[in-house]
Amino acid sequence: MIGRILTVAKREFAGYFDHATAYILLVIFLGINFYFYFQEAYVLGEASLRPMLSLLPWLLLFFIPAVCMRSFAEERNAGTLELVLAQPIQVVEFLLGKFLGVLFFLLVAMAGTLGIPLGLTLGADLQWGVVFSQYLGSMFLISALIAVGLWASSLTRNQVTAFIIGVTISFALYLIGLPTVTLSLPGPLAAAAARLGVLGHFSNVARGVIDLRDVLYFAALGTAFLSLTYFSIMRERLSRKRPAYGRLRVGVLGLVGIAIFAALAGAQLRGRLDLTPGKVYTLSPPTADLLRGVDDLVTLKLFQSAELPAQLAAVGRDVDDLLRDLDATGGANVNLVRLDPDEDPDAQEEAGLLGIRPVPFQVMADDEVSYQERYFALAVQYAGESQIIPFIRQTADLEYRLASMIRALTRPERPTIGVLTGHGELSLGAGLRLARGRLALEYDLMEFRVDSTTVAVPDSIDVIVIAGGQMPLEPAAGEILSRFVDAGGSLFVLKSGVTADMQARYAGPTFDPALDSLLQARGLGIVPSMAFDLELHEQVQVPSNFGAVVLPYPLWTLAQPASGHVIVDGVANVPIRFGSPLLVEVEDSTLVTPLLTTSQAGGRLATPLSIDAMQDWGAVIAPDGQLSEEDVAMETLAVAYTQPGGGRIVLAGSSSLIHDETLSQSMSGLAGMVFFQNAIDWLAQDEALISIRSKDRAPPLLLFPNEWLPDLTRYGNLAGVPLLFVLVGVLRLARRRQVQQRSFTEGGALT
Repeated sequence: MIGRILTVAKREFAGYFDHATAYILLVIFLGINFYFYFQEAYVLGEASLRPMLSLLPWLLLFFIPAVCMRSFAEERNAGTLELVLAQPIQVVEFLLGKFLGVLFFLLVAMAGTLGIPLGLTLGADLQWGVVFSQYLGSMFLISALIAVGLWASSLTRNQVTAFIIGVTISFALYLIGLPTVTLSLPGPLAAAAARLGVLGHFSNVARGVIDLRDVLYFAALGTAFLSLTYFSIMRERLSRKRPAYGRLRVGVLGLVGIAIFAALAGAQLRGRLDLTPGKVYTLSPPTADLLRGVDDLVTLKLFQSAELPAQLAAVGRDVDDLLRDLDATGGANVNLVRLDPDEDPDAQEEAGLLGIRPVPFQVMADDEVSYQERYFALAVQYAGESQIIPFIRQTADLEYRLASMIRALTRPERPTIGVLTGHGELSLGAGLRLARGRLALEYDLMEFRVDSTTVAVPDSIDVIVIAGGQMPLEPAAGEILSRFVDAGGSLFVLKSGVTADMQARYAGPTFDPALDSLLQARGLGIVPSMAFDLELHEQVQVPSNFGAVVLPYPLWTLAQPASGHVIVDGVANVPIRFGSPLLVEVEDSTLVTPLLTTSQAGGRLATPLSIDAMQDWGAVIAPDGQLSEEDVAMETLAVAYTQPGGGRIVLAGSSSLIHDETLSQSMSGLAGMVFFQNAIDWLAQDEALISIRSKDRAPPLLLFPNEWLPDLTRYGNLAGVPLLFVLVGVLRLARRRQVQQRSFTEGGALT
């Protein structure tokens, strides 16, 4: 049986390459893929296949029906289908052979895109586990659409008609799971539609997680349409009056029904393989240790309406997975309770007492748009105390939030973070509101001021934060802070050696003798110059006569992690605006660890200087007009220091990374907050949650070491790969024509 299937598959596969149409389709498919991918990927600067995967389903929507339309329609139109089926081969074998032949052809098309990840390795450390999952998800999607295309081809003798039917059915499968459709359906139908939509399952696999539910869905979808194709072929061979025809129809309908049931009921299955770096979709070991170490019962209460809006279907699935993992890992220490306030008045009353309110959503009922309120909240309860998440909008940091809540409730004492004020620093009420909200989950916060009556830092303070400052510290304050570190206290200094005025477009040096003395005594220092980075930086909006112009701004650096230190392990690039390089002169290199640096295209600019974004930065950095390797160098922007017999210090060359403005406006702001929280945990010697918080789902940045490598990668794929297929096609077709034109001898040999 397998031999006959492979024989048909080989015939089908080879048949594509005997015609120029196949090569034209491959070149079009690859050309469109490469063109739009590099248009977006180089703008984003990410080493990821996401731009290709966002386009791929819509490209396959037309490409696969075009490939499949000839499979049965041509056989039927030419009269060869009956001839083939008259041979000693079963219809099932013939159908599976056709399926495999088309699949092999499309895998060749996907293999042509491998030049993208191979090219990305020239500029980044690619996440190969995610890449494998993305290609596997693409294969699942292709397999399902092939089954649809074969069914469409089996319905008609006309290839164009088969193409139109295939596109229509595939588009319907795409459309059924989109919010534009699900929002217009009643609750139960919307939930079912979300589960049956192709794109949702494809995106689940493409994120780097191979889930049993998604595998089952694509298997069920392919089985359903292959069964329909089998019925379409067999019905022409059987009389509708014969019992065999009735049994065939019932059997095929039964298979389709089972497939639909499996796709819907499969949502209850569990089992997944997380291929992401750091296993960001898998429960972290510190979370498991936290749950196993609690002294009393932790209750997790999920307040969830039975009919969630369709746009929360994917979020609901991830929340369910996480809660099941927490429940299974915690064992007797965790009690998971699911409540529906819409159906249970007691649950609704309890939700109200906890401060949980329903959220309105737009729904479609009886052809009218209305708003219905839904619950989707979590409460963590321990020893009579509670913390809540009033509404779950996304799950990117849900594990960390729950772990921090559990830890805050179960920990008898919380460390205290003191924020130094009185010198124009950022304070808890001005500039650090967002940071305060994050830190308050795990620490007690207080503002600390040094005056003439201050003798020492209060014993209750474990870590002191100095965030910026417009005035220098008093000598007495410097001495108090130095004694605090000598006694084992920890200090977090976030301060630049320059002052930047965006209105005047000017930056000048600033000095703080007392703080400089404290740092210099430990071999550290802040250089009174401006750090820049020609590769890793943000963009700034500049007003112009034609509206705002977005320009690259080297003074807003995106600092990259410089070591495997726990503070930066898993942290993405941190935005540091108008930062200063750091001076490190510690004799014992084991005491200090670089945390953040510029790229190799970084450096420092002497102050005072103009910070006008419109100027030619190449001329500013190299006034002679020739930018050389001497003009650029990697600069250290943050370090971690452990004082022998004393405390710990984290020094960063700017306070901008935790400023409310940066956190709310910068696309990389979250990385700055994660770095800040990790540093606070390390300074407080309380590192249990760092690895959970630092789970990074962002792809690595794309940084080519040479200027010509991006063009090599782009045009090597955009022109080189399609040209290779054209060359193979020309040679194969020329060889085929040559063979066809040669005459045969009487014995059958070619002359």
